[in-house]
Amino acid sequence: TGLVISQLKRPGTPIIIMGWGGESLDMRSMVEPYVAPDFQCIGESLAHYYGLPMFTLGGASDAKLPDGQAAAEAAMTIMLRALGGGHIVHDLGYLESGLCGSLAQLAICDEIVGWVKRSLTEVEISDETLALDLIDAVGPDGQFLDTEHTMRHFRERWYPRLIERDNYERWLSRGGKNLTQRAADRVSQILATHRAQPLPPDVAGAVRAVVERAHNEIG
Repeated sequence: TGLVISQLKRPGTPIIIMGWGGESLDMRSMVEPYVAPDFQCIGESLAHYYGLPMFTLGGASDAKLPDGQAAAEAAMTIMLRALGGGHIVHDLGYLESGLCGSLAQLAICDEIVGWVKRSLTEVEISDETLALDLIDAVGPDGQFLDTEHTMRHFRERWYPRLIERDNYERWLSRGGKNLTQRAADRVSQILATHRAQPLPPDVAGAVRAVVERAHNEIG
């Protein structure tokens, strides 16, 4: 409907459409769920059909705090948006069906985005990455930890900031914190140390020009 109205008002105007399906009410609570699975990919299918860019939803949750449900729903929707080809992904860190947000949940979403991005990155197949000569040299009883090839490439792996991979004893020695607690610590660290960099002058000027043009058009 919005697409039709915009083209009637100003034919040819650029538009980005909603790339996720509108949700129906949960008939048990009369609340509109943000991340129900029923219509997740309808909007994206329509956007692809019409050849239009998509504004999509990912990283949100119907949970009331950054817990297991919030992480699970965020992960599922972020992966769906990546697979669906959304151009703008909005609502990361939103909770309670979009009624509130959480910085800790946003930090968790950042971790999920990194995981999804890495998992969908094309794998390079070359003589260097296959290292067949090294495999032959090491043999079936050898190991690769101390080879130059491992030293050159191990940093290319994706390493999380929040997801726990260590053994139980070392995790416990660091306080035994769960994901939500680690995310809250990460938020506190960012707020205490981050200093935002100003926009380059040419970019700031371009932004001001857009705002001024809009003001002039609106009157």
